[in-house]
Amino acid sequence: MKSLLASFILCVAFLSSTKGQENKPQLLREPATWQFERFALPPVFAPTILYKGVEELRFAPGMFKKDSLDYFTYVFVAQIDNVIAISPADIRNYLLSYYRGLCSATAKDRKLSIDTAQINAVVIKNEDAPAKETVYNATVNLFGVFADGAPVKLNMEINVIGNAPARRTYLFFIASPRDKKEPLWNELYAIRKKVNNRDSF
Repeated sequence: MKSLLASFILCVAFLSSTKGQENKPQLLREPATWQFERFALPPVFAPTILYKGVEELRFAPGMFKKDSLDYFTYVFVAQIDNVIAISPADIRNYLLSYYRGLCSATAKDRKLSIDTAQINAVVIKNEDAPAKETVYNATVNLFGVFADGAPVKLNMEINVIGNAPARRTYLFFIASPRDKKEPLWNELYAIRKKVNNRDSF
């Protein structure tokens, strides 16, 4: 009996340790003061996404506070396995599946009434990006389901980073409803620069 109990305790300890390792940042270690989340792709709220991989996110301190200057502001990286090329249409489809699923599931949990058919996305290549970088500008019209469910227009920039030897593509998103001329975007650009200068990818 004591042996069985000891084995059970060791098993629980191992699972807890493994879960802790899985939740540690591997791609997005910055900014360390922003709330972190990591989950597998496709996410449970958007099973129609065809890609396999992992996503890591960092939420600004005011991400979930509608009256905050950094409301709905965050950065995230999608590691897409066994994909070495991705098009603007692919990214748009990813965003549509992702946010329609996220808004639908969260609205249901919070008893909010929204029309997910109104969620749409536009993705356009940034022709002013540095020559060796692939960057897309995007806007997503969605709903603030973490607050009151009101419509939100999310401005985004997406870096596409390929790793052909590993057969992976990384999508690095910076996002905020704020106009890109506002100071908050300088902070997002600084985060992107710092992450891009690391060897995470």
